[in-house]
Amino acid sequence: MSISRFMFRISVSAVQTSALFAGVLIVLVFTGIGRAAPDPACTVQVVAGQSIQDAIDTAPTGATVCVGPGTYRENLLITKDGITLKGAGAGITVLEPPAKPRSVCLKLFFPPIDYENNGLNGICVANVDADGHGLGVVNDVRVTGFTIQGFPGVGIVFADTNRPRADHNVAANNQGYGITAFDSTHGRFEYNTSYGSHDAGFYVGDSPEADFTVRYNTAFADLWGILVRDSARGRVTDNLLQGSCAGLVFLNTGTISGVHHWRASHNITAGNNNFCPAGDLPFALTGVGIMIAGGDHIVLWENRVRENQASGAPTIINGVPLAGGIVVVSTANVSVFPGFFGDVAEHNIIANNAVLHNQPFDLVYDGLGTGNRFVSNTCDTSTPARLCLGGESEH
Repeated sequence: MSISRFMFRISVSAVQTSALFAGVLIVLVFTGIGRAAPDPACTVQVVAGQSIQDAIDTAPTGATVCVGPGTYRENLLITKDGITLKGAGAGITVLEPPAKPRSVCLKLFFPPIDYENNGLNGICVANVDADGHGLGVVNDVRVTGFTIQGFPGVGIVFADTNRPRADHNVAANNQGYGITAFDSTHGRFEYNTSYGSHDAGFYVGDSPEADFTVRYNTAFADLWGILVRDSARGRVTDNLLQGSCAGLVFLNTGTISGVHHWRASHNITAGNNNFCPAGDLPFALTGVGIMIAGGDHIVLWENRVRENQASGAPTIINGVPLAGGIVVVSTANVSVFPGFFGDVAEHNIIANNAVLHNQPFDLVYDGLGTGNRFVSNTCDTSTPARLCLGGESEH
């Protein structure tokens, strides 16, 4: 099941969202995107009125399928290696749900317990059977230059993939995740925007050998901006995360090998003040800038975390509020999936971050882990006290 499918209140109005999206379109128009000559690198060209899925189905392995300007009402499936699906640019090539969708990729299962029944997805890169079980790894697929909007499920989903890449896309107002990868390795999410997702804008999950790079993305008005769950090794850098219930979260639910060995640096996470009540999750989310929940060997370095303030009563876990600038807590007593529990947070480094004007505290730590170091962070308030001193504090 989706671990966080529940309704939440979004403070960004439809007018604000439309204005922001219009701004994206203006930039695209004045930079000339969409008016270039045909790309000689394209193996297959698709124009408005033609089927993108037909082009994918007939393209050889390793092909570049170029899709021209227009609105295409399809849900797409890629099962071949080496496919590059290239739109003319976000806001120019738009993918929306069809009236008669293809019954593909509606379910995904990742052992031991994660059953994703998100519904109709925009672009699915996976080789799975009708029950969502993987039939094989899909390698080297890239999706670029699309707006994917209004799908009941996920905007772009990669499942059981190697070296997946999504860049220069906009995932808008999809009811599941914006752009996500499950059980995938060596991936890259770069220069994308996600907003209005009822789950994470960007998500890496169930990936014990992830080695992912998530950078230069923007997420706002999602549930979580970026969620890394039960996945190991990667980099989250230079992202802008604002106006959601939580900005950046590393979450260990105990289903596989935990969440560990990540480095998050130079991100801006600000004003993530929306309130998402407990539902499928056993806790509410509100006012979280960055959170390490049961993670280990995670480095938070030189991030700017400002004005993340709870807009409702935060959940109390291990005696501390699940809200604030940077939150470090154990999930050893937290069960997201029935029968599974996370672990303590340990051997994490929180250093040289600017963490200011967050409520109820700039730094929150439940004190249950070992080897967690708070070093030279610029902040004013913390629980326990004294974490904001200029030197090093190890717990």
